[in-house]
Amino acid sequence: MLNLRCGLGERSVRAVAEQAGLDEATVRRVLSGAAWPDLRTVARLEDALGVRLYPK
Repeated sequence: MLNLRCGLGERSVRAVAEQAGLDEATVRRVLSGAAWPDLRTVARLEDALGVRLYPK
């Protein structure tokens, strides 16, 4: 997810995962393309990052 990578900015994967209430491994799998996030995960990441990850 390109939007996720851009949304991370200078933040670490660990920090974003913690802020989103997600497991760090989940965020890493999504970033690497090894897993597709469900809508709940996308919503949590959007809230934590303050950016839209999923287009309307």
